[in-house]
Amino acid sequence: MTDTASSAYFLPPGHRLLPTELDHVTPTFRGLWFAGDPGALVHRPRVGIIGSRHPRPDARDVARRIARDAARAGLVVVSGLAIGIDGIAHQAAIDGGAPTIAVLAGGLARVQPASNRRLARQIAGSATSLGVQEGIHDRAAGLVVSEYGPGTESAHPYRFLERNRIIAALSDYLVVVQARTDSGSMRTASDALALGVQVGVLPSSPDDPCHGGTTSLLRDGADPIVDGTSLLRRMEGHDLLPRGFADAAEHGARLDPSEPRGWSSGDQPAQLVLGDDPVIGRLDVPRTAEEVADHARMPLRDVRLHLLELELDGYVQHRPDGTWARC
Repeated sequence: MTDTASSAYFLPPGHRLLPTELDHVTPTFRGLWFAGDPGALVHRPRVGIIGSRHPRPDARDVARRIARDAARAGLVVVSGLAIGIDGIAHQAAIDGGAPTIAVLAGGLARVQPASNRRLARQIAGSATSLGVQEGIHDRAAGLVVSEYGPGTESAHPYRFLERNRIIAALSDYLVVVQARTDSGSMRTASDALALGVQVGVLPSSPDDPCHGGTTSLLRDGADPIVDGTSLLRRMEGHDLLPRGFADAAEHGARLDPSEPRGWSSGDQPAQLVLGDDPVIGRLDVPRTAEEVADHARMPLRDVRLHLLELELDGYVQHRPDGTWARC
């Protein structure tokens, strides 16, 4: 499959589903190929969780709890699908019931590492022999993205560095779990700080070389993060969550993913003239994208993309049962 044939599944620079931080990364952002549910890009806030490929048992456990608790609170978890902390964070987010975004250093058709292909397919809701199928998939648990087109066969070392800046730009807050001073996670943290993204770290002994990078970040002012509650409290302190939400989340409170950042502004979307929109006019009752396409006599691909635009504007919501409904 050529890049041109798959262009409907490519988000170019400046697309409204993409955060503006991507406009300020170096090297220049080239756009994202995707597989899964692009609605994951609409939901805010997003927390990046990254760290060692070979974490210690305690770091694995803490990363799992942080990602799971963040997901249960309604946050989107972003990571790089590497072995170790990345894969743990993605799986914990799925287990917590929230979308997760995996950023690849190679093409979608050949997911690396091979050990995480099953996880990638679970996130994307699709599968090919060695990777995932680009496009929108209703069974997705999130989104798999890459700057590299479907024909890209392998992930060269420099692409991992380029991938890291995408993780940073997609994150409203970044948590680094167990990182050495010369690690890729430190490069991601540097990219995040350059974009104005606040960084938190899992503290450890200052003499532990496995945590040398995170200790350095902590010394330079990064937030100490020890569990999901401390993450939510720090994000609340940086005005990324509404006041009091961290306490409420301890009792099961969850952000409403149908209102991107609506909890901070309190603004309500202007009333849409339903008769002027061929898609929302078919949502007199909750329907699947396929049912809307059938009623509206529109291509399914066009309906799915239009539903995402309506979700971004706060007019519709994607329900847990796979149907779409008016807000």
